[in-house]
Amino acid sequence: MTQRSPASGRYRLSLAPALEKFRSEVEYVCSFLDSCHPLERAGEAATVLHYGADPPPGAVQIPAALFPTGVCLDEDGIHPDFEALERIESAGNAVALLPPPDREALALGVDAAPKPGLEYDALGLIFLLLSRLEARGSKAKINDRYGRFPLGASLQFRLRRPDSPLADIAARDIAAVLLNDPKPPNRSDFSVWPTHDVDGLRGYHRPLDPLRLAASDVLFRRAPGMALRRLGRSYFSGEPWRSCRYIMDLSERYGLTSRFYFMGPTEERTDSPYLLREPDIVRRLSREMLDRGHVVGFHPGFRTCANPEEWHRQRQGLETVLGHEVIEGRHHRMMFDAETTWDIWDDANMERDFSLGYPERSGFPSGTCRAHPTYSLRRRRALKLIEYPSNLLDFGFFGGRYRDLSVDDALAESQAVIDISREFGGDLVVLFHTGARPGPWQDYYEGLLRILR
Repeated sequence: MTQRSPASGRYRLSLAPALEKFRSEVEYVCSFLDSCHPLERAGEAATVLHYGADPPPGAVQIPAALFPTGVCLDEDGIHPDFEALERIESAGNAVALLPPPDREALALGVDAAPKPGLEYDALGLIFLLLSRLEARGSKAKINDRYGRFPLGASLQFRLRRPDSPLADIAARDIAAVLLNDPKPPNRSDFSVWPTHDVDGLRGYHRPLDPLRLAASDVLFRRAPGMALRRLGRSYFSGEPWRSCRYIMDLSERYGLTSRFYFMGPTEERTDSPYLLREPDIVRRLSREMLDRGHVVGFHPGFRTCANPEEWHRQRQGLETVLGHEVIEGRHHRMMFDAETTWDIWDDANMERDFSLGYPERSGFPSGTCRAHPTYSLRRRRALKLIEYPSNLLDFGFFGGRYRDLSVDDALAESQAVIDISREFGGDLVVLFHTGARPGPWQDYYEGLLRILR
């Protein structure tokens, strides 16, 4: 996230005595707040931001709803209390967790007069979303085909539009009161991050797969033409050079840097074993990418998001082939475990993760359009790893796995996300896979880059 120079806006954080045990969580939120707007938390400041009951005279008060009733603590860190969260989210609760609808209008550039304090728990809302606390231990994961936390279980989907950045709205609300400015300036600038997962190196994952499928076309579907087309797309596709050079050419035309994420050595059926079978191709391709000014990173396999040993084994294998360190990437199939994934990445000194995203709908999976620091729910401390939530996912638009939109509808949905990201000075992360053939995927991506130029 690009940062502007700091401006005035010093404040001192004050907590109600009952909330002192959550100081680590609240200070994490304040760090995000200070990165969004020209604010600075200091030990001595005339302005006081107070969280909880009984504020000091003249303080800006934020009422507490999430803490302490919506969470529980044990030796394994901080957990959500899902039954309590349901009560907190209800319309009849005395202290709301969500901004009223007129404050959400700020996302669309509508002025609203700041008040002496806020009527909802803006600090708790930001923590709930940014830390991914709502996903830790959620039973909703069992209903997703891959065991991920699904969009339908998220606070944003249930109580607002999924493309509404509730954490950014809450941060702006707090900054508006602290700065006495209904439209506080952003400290961050709008940036575009094209990312590309290399799910397969060739037109197949394993060399015999196209032959088996072609045999089924002939024997069971009685479609020899389909079999020939399948074999042609698989064995004579020109991959990986065709699509990777196409992507690099487009990025260079629009002055963008593409980021390509390769898998490590894996025989897991859900992954692709190309690093084991063709390491020289991966090495040559990655060198061309780096020589052209693009970035190469890590695409951990399907079963690594909660398995540090396998994650490290695959990363080491990839780095051995590439001949250099990788410090960023995204999990295969957008896998993410709120309890362990960020800890694994941070322990390995990774700098950027792009794994958060909902293929069901474009938007803001952690409630913000900005890159943001991560948080260890087990260790209860902020991490150095920066999360770049993925806003626009190609496989969520087309193909029928999640949806099958027209190119125009996909671009219209993307435009709404782009407008909000520009409004907040956000980091727009686009996922466009390598290997895409001519058709709606490429038409969409080319149209998207034209919109963004």
